[in-house]
Amino acid sequence: MWIRSILKFNFKTAGLRHCYSDVRVRFAPSPTGCMHLGGLRTAFYNYLFAKKNKGKFILRIEDTDQKRVKAESISNFHSVLQWTGLIPDEGPDVGGSFGPYIQSERLKLYQENAEILVKSGSAYRCFCSETRLELLRKESMRNRQNRGYDNKCRHLTASEIEDLMSKNASFTIRFRIPDKSISHDDLIFGNYTYNVAENEGDFIILKSDGFPTYHFACVIDDHAMRISHVLRGMEWLISTPKHIMMFHTFGWNPPKYAHLPLLVNSDRTKLSKRQESVSIEYFKEKGYFPEALLNFLAVAGGGFGKQEGCIVYDLDTLCSKFDVESMNTNSCIVDLRKLDLFNHNYLAKQLENHHSVNALIQWLRTALRDKYGKRYEGEESNISDAYIKKILLCHKDRINNLLELMSDDMEYLWTQRNVDSVISTLSELKVKDTALQALPSVAESLSNVSETEFNEENTVLLVKDVSKQLKVPYAHLMRALRIVLTGKKDGPGVGEILFMLGKERSLEKIESVVLFSKAILKENKAFS
Repeated sequence: MWIRSILKFNFKTAGLRHCYSDVRVRFAPSPTGCMHLGGLRTAFYNYLFAKKNKGKFILRIEDTDQKRVKAESISNFHSVLQWTGLIPDEGPDVGGSFGPYIQSERLKLYQENAEILVKSGSAYRCFCSETRLELLRKESMRNRQNRGYDNKCRHLTASEIEDLMSKNASFTIRFRIPDKSISHDDLIFGNYTYNVAENEGDFIILKSDGFPTYHFACVIDDHAMRISHVLRGMEWLISTPKHIMMFHTFGWNPPKYAHLPLLVNSDRTKLSKRQESVSIEYFKEKGYFPEALLNFLAVAGGGFGKQEGCIVYDLDTLCSKFDVESMNTNSCIVDLRKLDLFNHNYLAKQLENHHSVNALIQWLRTALRDKYGKRYEGEESNISDAYIKKILLCHKDRINNLLELMSDDMEYLWTQRNVDSVISTLSELKVKDTALQALPSVAESLSNVSETEFNEENTVLLVKDVSKQLKVPYAHLMRALRIVLTGKKDGPGVGEILFMLGKERSLEKIESVVLFSKAILKENKAFS
């Protein structure tokens, strides 16, 4: 609603489409923290637009706010773009004909262009102190206005400026806002008209430390790097008239603009980059696939026509399907439950392909080493790729990501177990000694089954036969077996557990407890 109150607009004509040539777009993050969901959405949509139109996708680091720069941020940006497959055609790592691609390395260019504006009268030096500016801000707040600067230094005479300069007074450079309305046709929101002078004071383009502000640097760089289209979040929509004014003042043609709708939570509150759950590192650590994350953003952000179901497309297909002008202007709801569905569907799809299954197996091995350390290393030689594949296939309809296979209830699949702990659990749960005495017979029956016949159905039938022969209640025997095999009182059906563990591992677990069964019976009379 705040935009509607100050901007006049007409939505674009339905069905209108354009063909674009010589497309060059840029993703220009500020290195003030790790990549978050909103930043990835911006990078993704720039990449989509570039590849759909056979253009170039450029990474530019906008580090003009030196006080907020974090050194690790740039490496994080590169890492995330590599992980998601959004590889820049030009940028700090890959170079290009329009570098350098880090703004702090382009200061001379900004300073030279700022002086051009000063000499032409389109900008001026401002000598106002921080104290005065702070008083202006407080006065504006008190009067419930947001006019910003009062343009005082715009009216300094040449002699006054010369005197201040001779005293080496600190100054910034401000752009002289022309008193006229600025219109532009946004590719998503349509035609906008806004008069900056009616709402704001002259703004700073070069700070006292010689660094440019965002507004100035992005204009200079977009021109110098021949950027044809700017796709960015709609929070920058209000600033676009400022940028267009500067383009016109230099006599340059501005790029076309497309402002992406806001990302909001399920309750329609604004998605904040400070939320832990919107960091891309968070999603990586939680086991989400980059393909699932990108498709999730595609559905949330729009631009792909009507979407049915959580289908995961590859990046090339997403690029071919994308149409920036079909995006709507409504806020984009980020429902992370839908991300789980995308990840689930992608995982199921990967399990259908031999090469991708092998990749999943290796990914899971690395994750198991990281989580369980020596407990996994001691068992790893017994865990074959075929075994891991079987576990994956058994759970493909139940899990949304691979990390769910490492929950506390699943440890028995991957680690060397502590027999003393299993015995303690049997004792605590007062498992009947008749069930424990039946374990050797269960082991003997299972040992006679071939590997190929060692499945859920056959193993359950064998346990039932032992139960009947020894007159041990089936429920008691199955309860004892579940604890012996998993160390837990609850979990999947015993037949499924036996199948997943396989013949050799199942027998090893049962027989290790059988060796101690006499000691258990002797020490714990509660079994009788």
